[in-house]
Amino acid sequence: MTTRTTRAPGRNSDTGGSPLPLDLDAYIAAGAITAADIAAAATLVRLASSKDRPLIPDILAWVAMCLALRTPRDGHTCVDLARIEEWAGDIDLSKPDHLLWPTGVEAWKAALTSASLLVGTHENDRTPFVLDGNRLYLARALFEEREIKRCLLHIASAPFQNESERVIVLMGGPGTGKTTTVARQLIERFQSSTDVRIALAAPTGKAAARMAEALSRCCQAEHAPEAVFKAIELARPTTVHRLLGSHPRRVPRYKFGPDNPLSYDLVVVDEASMLSSSLTYRLLAALSDSTRLLLVGDPNQLASVDAGSVLADIAAAAIEGTPLHGRSEKLTKRYRFGEQIGELADAILAGDATKTIEVLGRGTAEVRWIRPDKQGLATVTAEVVAHGRKLVDLASKHNAASDADKMALDKQRELQVLCAHRLGSTGVAGWNARVERELGVLGGSTWYAGRPVMVTRNSPSLCLFNGDAGLVMNAGGERMQAVFDQGEHVPVTRLEDVTTVHALTIHKSQGSEYGHAIVVLPDVKSRLLTRELFYTGVTRAVKHVTVVGSADVIRFAVERQIRRASGLAEQLR
Repeated sequence: MTTRTTRAPGRNSDTGGSPLPLDLDAYIAAGAITAADIAAAATLVRLASSKDRPLIPDILAWVAMCLALRTPRDGHTCVDLARIEEWAGDIDLSKPDHLLWPTGVEAWKAALTSASLLVGTHENDRTPFVLDGNRLYLARALFEEREIKRCLLHIASAPFQNESERVIVLMGGPGTGKTTTVARQLIERFQSSTDVRIALAAPTGKAAARMAEALSRCCQAEHAPEAVFKAIELARPTTVHRLLGSHPRRVPRYKFGPDNPLSYDLVVVDEASMLSSSLTYRLLAALSDSTRLLLVGDPNQLASVDAGSVLADIAAAAIEGTPLHGRSEKLTKRYRFGEQIGELADAILAGDATKTIEVLGRGTAEVRWIRPDKQGLATVTAEVVAHGRKLVDLASKHNAASDADKMALDKQRELQVLCAHRLGSTGVAGWNARVERELGVLGGSTWYAGRPVMVTRNSPSLCLFNGDAGLVMNAGGERMQAVFDQGEHVPVTRLEDVTTVHALTIHKSQGSEYGHAIVVLPDVKSRLLTRELFYTGVTRAVKHVTVVGSADVIRFAVERQIRRASGLAEQLR
């Protein structure tokens, strides 16, 4: 991106007599804003200008508007002017003469007054931007945030018929019994009425299907009445998008909303940490006054790919004395993994890099640290390849026994490589290529017995969802079929959207668990590497966790926390 390219729109575009400041090129070069953001802001300036009243924003107003336009791409719902240094990119704030970037809120607010035709100060102002206190929003983002607050507090203040309905937000780390708690609440609910319509949903189809399976198991263990099993079966777990009837070519896009609410008594949403602000707004707006909502998730895990951190905001707001405090519950006792893995997870969550490295350095039975040198990588590679060979051996021998598939899938879940990156030698692509080369299948047939696969796109006709994991197995003769965790047997000729997963990304592993999780961090510090990512990877382990990475990269990961700008927590409080 050259300065000539970015200057041209400002010189040649009709912005009502308001050419773009040439200094904006320097902000692009510093990585604070992009040319696309400037072009969008310039269009808004042009539309707001007239011959009689040209709009000539201050240079800081240009920058602020561009920052607001980029917030959805960065996961924020707003620009927090009180933390404006976090948006500075590579600008050296210690050299005030280098580039104008004041760290004081008032300087930015004063600059925004020069764009008052575009920047309102009230959510009802018909402007594309709204300055709410110290936060600059896109108007739509502020509207959605305010609606989330209104709907949540309405639900929290609604009268409840019995104690089992009090919890609307259930939070807890991996293996803390969230699913069991939901199952018990369903049982209690059905004790008062067997005619209860429930919906089970999650941000991904895989998470929704896993929730339904886990609920069935828990209900069986809790000796639930038949009506509960029937309700879970009828619920047909789905994604939140499908629950709302989303269709990209429909107007309006969502079938269900305020004018056409969902006809359920209870809606349960699992993996709620992955809910974006916009999707949460759509969900809440589609609930009728008689519908109860139960959000379930871990606020410390990875947040939504899109803008917002709703569950984390709710967790921050649900303190004593607030409306949400009595409508939320946090589970803390772990049942999934042992004390040593728990100690490592706690150190990561606390942001204590020194403690994290100390726990890793002990070399316990549950926790192992491998430095990414030649010898260390060779050791881990040998273990992963050995596991891959066991999968090939199990899957190559056609066995019609009913438990043969289960044995193979159980073996697959005993070990999993989890990478922070998708590409590169330390990423998923590098590890998959390395393992397949050692197995002697690289360059051979795509479909080989023992190939672990994951679905990359929903396929309702096959009852498969994005994120479903399976194993290719010999089905007799030259026939191959993929067997999936939920029991589907699909001929490989019918599979199109799958990828090999001797290794997979930590993002894709969210909601899964493995006997031995091998968490591979990149060679160098990366913007993708965060405390939440590291924590999510480590807590996929049940018995053993191996961390592959240098001390510097581990320290960087632990100390770099996702901080998404949002006003939701403050509003809920």
